[in-house]
Amino acid sequence: MDMDNMMNEMGGAFMVCWLAGGMDSLEGALVLAAAWMAISGAHILPVITWGHIMTGDLGDTDAWMDNGSRLVAQFVGAALALAIMGDFGEFAASSVATSGFEIVTGDVVMAIAGGALMWTVYSRCDAWVAAFAIMALAGAGGLDVTGAGDMAAQMLGGGVDAVAESAAGAGDGVDAIVVDSMDAVVDWVMTGLWAGVGALVATKVPDMV
Repeated sequence: MDMDNMMNEMGGAFMVCWLAGGMDSLEGALVLAAAWMAISGAHILPVITWGHIMTGDLGDTDAWMDNGSRLVAQFVGAALALAIMGDFGEFAASSVATSGFEIVTGDVVMAIAGGALMWTVYSRCDAWVAAFAIMALAGAGGLDVTGAGDMAAQMLGGGVDAVAESAAGAGDGVDAIVVDSMDAVVDWVMTGLWAGVGALVATKVPDMV
């Protein structure tokens, strides 16, 4: 586990989540490009980390540890940015329902295709070019690139709701939040995983042709 890598990921995710908020705008693309150029070696986005996982040696334990720590650091960085932008209680209103354990074929196909296009550009072009490609994919709905921020908002906002409901005497408050939090975690993992599969496809298909 490389602490330098974790700090880079945390700083990059913090910067993007705080200054950009979303990646489907010109502002988001510029902030992401600046973060990639300023923080050498940082993935910043979970879909990029999953791309590295799926295109690397899946049997390499050290690589899994490194990339896993990067994903955790991205979540922490996004959570810190959300904490600065407002009170934890305000996050619940902005959090959205996640797909959870349901697998929608159309969404999976789009995520794989988006991941393939993303990795094709990311692995061959400069950072600023990749940032604009990601902006276009996010705007078209072909790639979910805000997983760390969405999960942080869901879990932080949900935690406050659980406390409030428990204080008010609601018996099912904590149970409801446990489901919401797990739903967010599953969605965070699966959206990144499908994008990673797309990245794997992008690297294997040219070798097969």
